[in-house]
Amino acid sequence: MKEKGHLKQLEYQRGLTLMIRNFFYILFFYLIFVVKSFSTEFIGVIGVAVGDIYNQKNEKLLSGSKIFYGDTILANSKSNAQILFLDETVMTVGENTELTIDDFIYNPTTNDGNFVTNIKSGIVKTISGKISEKNPEKLEVKIPNGSLGVRGTEFIVSLNSEKESTVLLLGPGPDNTLGMVPGNIMLTDGVNTTEITNPGFQAVLDNVVSLASPTNLDVITQMTSSISHSILNSDNIVDNSKEVTSNLVSAEDLQQNIIITAEKFDLESDESASEILSGLSPESESKEILVAMNEVKDNINVTDNENYVRTLDQNTILYDSGWINLTPVETGSNGLTYSLGDGGVSQVFNTAATQQGRAQVYVNFNEKEISADVFSRITLKGASTVDYKFTTPTVGLTTVPVVASVPMAMGSTGGVFLDQLMDSGGGECPADSCSSLIRAADTLSNSVLTFNSGTTEQLMDKYNHDTNNGDAAKEVFQYGKFITVDGAGIKGEGSFVFEGAHDANADPSAEATYVRSIERLEGSATVVGKALE
Repeated sequence: MKEKGHLKQLEYQRGLTLMIRNFFYILFFYLIFVVKSFSTEFIGVIGVAVGDIYNQKNEKLLSGSKIFYGDTILANSKSNAQILFLDETVMTVGENTELTIDDFIYNPTTNDGNFVTNIKSGIVKTISGKISEKNPEKLEVKIPNGSLGVRGTEFIVSLNSEKESTVLLLGPGPDNTLGMVPGNIMLTDGVNTTEITNPGFQAVLDNVVSLASPTNLDVITQMTSSISHSILNSDNIVDNSKEVTSNLVSAEDLQQNIIITAEKFDLESDESASEILSGLSPESESKEILVAMNEVKDNINVTDNENYVRTLDQNTILYDSGWINLTPVETGSNGLTYSLGDGGVSQVFNTAATQQGRAQVYVNFNEKEISADVFSRITLKGASTVDYKFTTPTVGLTTVPVVASVPMAMGSTGGVFLDQLMDSGGGECPADSCSSLIRAADTLSNSVLTFNSGTTEQLMDKYNHDTNNGDAAKEVFQYGKFITVDGAGIKGEGSFVFEGAHDANADPSAEATYVRSIERLEGSATVVGKALE
């Protein structure tokens, strides 16, 4: 009965570890896209560290510390750590353990790769990830007197002071509730091989590998005690996860990644942009993101070739923001003041409806190009919902991180009336930006006037929604912006802005009155890129 209790405890720990693994998995893609076997390549992160954990350089490893190809992890007495690898493999390193990453190659698009670890002492619990799931022969664990191959499962390897190795299969079994395919372990001494297929069974390798047999209570107790110093089962995991998140997006990392990416693709590096963006984290609120994005200037190369066909191949990264909900603001992220309507009731947008924007951005660093499919779903006051899509021209990349914006006008029935990504002169937005109808407190933006190639009065009429003005066109100004936050181009930020006015006169002589009637909706989202399928 005691043995069954210990197995149940291990099953519980396995489930908890899986949840933690899934929680941290998304964090990896903030910094890297495809992992290759280079000595400086980032391959994982310390999820939780307890006690004294060091690498081969004698650098202390903490929660959030990065693990690189070829690293050795050393855990001292009463210490342990959980390592989260890019392919979703999770390794819990127990006390008095030395573990080296001999090889790690992983392509998250195909899940192809190779993963070789070398346990030189101590105890390591492993939940195998995508590499093993795709190709079981590609996950190998070396031990002093042999090696083991793993097929999609969870197991513990324990070495005693005489270098005797015990390998315990924890699961999953055929009836597991974790959604894992039943796996097995092939343990070899170089000549003889033993297959372990039943959870709770073990094999021992001294000079010669033993047959698989049920694990006794003493072995289970010894193994669980070695990894029991962990805080994984406490509320501290929440605080540690926040620390990991913030550490993964640092100014130093961004600047270094930007420089590397720029050199790789023969692009310029925008170090000032990285400094601005490094202040963001996954916990940043929408307002913080928008303020930071307003500070970063466009760096795309706009041409007048609207017929250029974008390249959609295996090198294309797709960023899909999903539907972003927009909310009315009195003070915009650009610091300007906007109306909340008459008596708090919007005169432009239907406040009872959900106003949304969405972008699917396509970036191809090899071809140095960017384009986007932009969607909007808005409901104007007294009108039905306008649901529409348009595709931007394809334009060139010059700099990383990539910064591109799309100003446009949308009609009350969904028509699009501006050249996206271009002003009337065939270039990018002027210095005073195209991010709003407003340039200053009581002044309309010159850039918008340029966009529309019209007079101030025509511009006023274009975006006026007052029903008492027969010239009001009731169009909506829309502005979207996208930024790749990391150098590798995996994490991005996207934002949308909608604006409209409701001034009855729309008279150029009363420009300030018109400006004070402009209403603005804002919203943003963090976007994780993926290889185009």
